[in-house]
Amino acid sequence: MLWSVMMTVAQAAEHLNDHEAFCQSAARQDCLALLQQQLDSAKPFSVRWYQLKSYQLDYLFDKHLDQQLAQQTTQLLQLEDMPPVFRTQLYFYQAKILHSNGQLLQAQHYADLAAADLAQLFQAFADPLRLVELANLQTVMGQQTQAWQLLMQAEARFAKSKDPVFLFELYTNKALVQQANGQMADAAYARKLALDTILPSGDDGKISVAYGNLGRTYQLLGQYGLAQQYYQQALARMNPGADDVRRQMRLLRLSQVHCQLQDLAGARQIFSQVEPQLVETTYQSLYQYLHQQLVASKAIAQCDAD
Repeated sequence: MLWSVMMTVAQAAEHLNDHEAFCQSAARQDCLALLQQQLDSAKPFSVRWYQLKSYQLDYLFDKHLDQQLAQQTTQLLQLEDMPPVFRTQLYFYQAKILHSNGQLLQAQHYADLAAADLAQLFQAFADPLRLVELANLQTVMGQQTQAWQLLMQAEARFAKSKDPVFLFELYTNKALVQQANGQMADAAYARKLALDTILPSGDDGKISVAYGNLGRTYQLLGQYGLAQQYYQQALARMNPGADDVRRQMRLLRLSQVHCQLQDLAGARQIFSQVEPQLVETTYQSLYQYLHQQLVASKAIAQCDAD
């Protein structure tokens, strides 16, 4: 009986992307507000509460609301008892938060905890996304060989899968490893497969990510015209309000591409749309550099944004 209850609670928070279906059902209502409203009315630490809390964490992560995510994750990790999948989700996000803050040893600790949990949970649930998530964590921690092996295992084991989300995540993470290893042409091919796979779904969030990822890879390849095209398509798929933080990243990269094409007027026009208060810490140096090139130095004839 206890095992049955644990399985039910664990499965309630099983998929890291389930919040998207929830948000689609919210229609025009702000998804984060709706999640909080339903959390307030749910019995604390019930199956429904953990499900909603899982959706909330996923939303914060997907929308790059890092400060709110860090606050929530730190508080929730103090709970003594929680469903295994939910605990693993906390480890996963804590590792990424710490890594992005440069706290590498602490990040590795939580990455190891998440990896151990995910390995066990994969055996229990046989969910292909578990392997991809584990591979993603390995990639973030710089363990590219292990990440690639996991992705190959996932691809082989679920070769007949037609799930667009799984395939999108698989190709996206293959591209991450290839890009980290300097295999840029292979990464571009994988990112194009990710885009082609997710386009028919109509999922604007993932489609925007796919366009933006492909744009970044072409930018790194020096194919700035293609990069510009894909960044513009990524921005067109974003939703005002929900995607405001991610929007700043794409605007900065698009402005940078215009610089690389020596289109100063275009670069300045795009840069003028950036909201500085929403720029993530990771992109502050790029923001400051472009500000110096495009705003502080108005007399320059060309900009160096490489």
